[in-house]
Amino acid sequence: MGLELAFFLAIGGLAVLFAVGMLLSENAVHSALFLIGNFGCVALLFLMLDAPFIGMVQIVVYTGAIMVLFLFVIMLLGAEQTTDTTRRFRWLTGSATALAIAFIAAIAIPMVISGGLVLPEGQPGMPQLRVVHGANLDHVNVTIMGDNLEEPLVIEDLAFGEASDFVEVPAGEYSVMLAQASSGTALMPPSMSPTITLEPGQVASALAYGTLDTNTGSFPEITLLPNDFGNTPDDEGRLVVFNAYDQERTLALVDLGADQRVTVVERDVRDEDGNVVYMERASESDPLVAQREIVIADPVIAADLTYGGEAVVATYPEGENYNLALVDMTNFDSYIQPNDPQGSVQDSIVMRINNYPITTATEQTFVIAAEPNLVADAAPRPTILDSGQTTLLIETLAGFGSPLAIGQILFTDYLLPVNLVGFLLLVALVGVIVLSRPAGLSPEQKRRRATRRRVSRPLVNVISQQTGTDVLVDVPRLDQPESGD
Repeated sequence: MGLELAFFLAIGGLAVLFAVGMLLSENAVHSALFLIGNFGCVALLFLMLDAPFIGMVQIVVYTGAIMVLFLFVIMLLGAEQTTDTTRRFRWLTGSATALAIAFIAAIAIPMVISGGLVLPEGQPGMPQLRVVHGANLDHVNVTIMGDNLEEPLVIEDLAFGEASDFVEVPAGEYSVMLAQASSGTALMPPSMSPTITLEPGQVASALAYGTLDTNTGSFPEITLLPNDFGNTPDDEGRLVVFNAYDQERTLALVDLGADQRVTVVERDVRDEDGNVVYMERASESDPLVAQREIVIADPVIAADLTYGGEAVVATYPEGENYNLALVDMTNFDSYIQPNDPQGSVQDSIVMRINNYPITTATEQTFVIAAEPNLVADAAPRPTILDSGQTTLLIETLAGFGSPLAIGQILFTDYLLPVNLVGFLLLVALVGVIVLSRPAGLSPEQKRRRATRRRVSRPLVNVISQQTGTDVLVDVPRLDQPESGD
């Protein structure tokens, strides 16, 4: 159990206890104090949900103003406790309490444990799409056309490494056209235009990558990279890693650590079930010898990054100064020399990315692309699109265990059951109050009480009022007899 979850359970339980004390207390001042404590707990829950304004409003307005005013009026009027305790239906309070407890035990608790009410799933929203320019080209115009669009979606003057904003488009199949931004000349014939398919509720980045070579007939390609605004694990960020750099090599994204060196270790080869794989024996009498392999000991964030292959989605702990590297894994063993494995393996590093930040509750589209060639016949150099994390970084929801995530889970999965239970208990409470309130006096009883009060005044007061004098002043007294008389 995380600290945030334990803190939430403690404050939530305290809020429930304050609420129960407010309902059961027969002293109005005590009830008001219990309610103030409940409001304070609710304010803390709002602060845990990263809503400081509502939390402060809860404290200043409700707790500090309204409830303090109620408390002041109650104490000023001296109405802490009622003087008439006559109640009807004394059995109703216990019965209502027993029914409420039985209802919670039979329905509410299983409902919450099972994950809330079984509700029909809502219809997925429209897909959200953005365009990312990672092709070996200068500024381009991108046109997205499809039958579901009333007019083509045009994104103009998109530079290398830039991305457009997310826009909602209807689900369906679309063709993507690229053109030079300066002249508007199409970079490929319409028959060679790549197509993309968007599903309902999908969030994706349409990445343009590759090179344009009319001699070989190669054109830029379009692929959809998955994006997600959903939860990330607590204190971790999410990376969507894609290799658009080298068609010949398979890359891996590795965290080198503070030494900024690739570290390798030798270990036994194991199969998919974790069993050690042994070398073949020449005879039954030969001993079993396990197969050995040399692997990277540093944390591997994303592996098997083939050119144009499926993007790898990975999460990694939050940090500000990661020393990352792209390592060539195509023939990794060829970089390792028997006499110097730790030194020779450094040649497998294709690119270093130093001081790279990973922020919690964010998703970074990590595209490895080739820089546009400014010199003819020059070998392309690898680069990371948006290395400054300004255009491809999106904010996501917090991970489970954080205050914000706890609030989101409560409001999405448990809000309706809790509201239903609270509403039924409120109806039961109102019914108990109405049925068990003190019996009122009839008009005849009120008239008799007023007459009795007028008649039962002290006789001395009646005489004083009629004569206009105070009969208790200067009243003659008899002399007290002496003890000898």
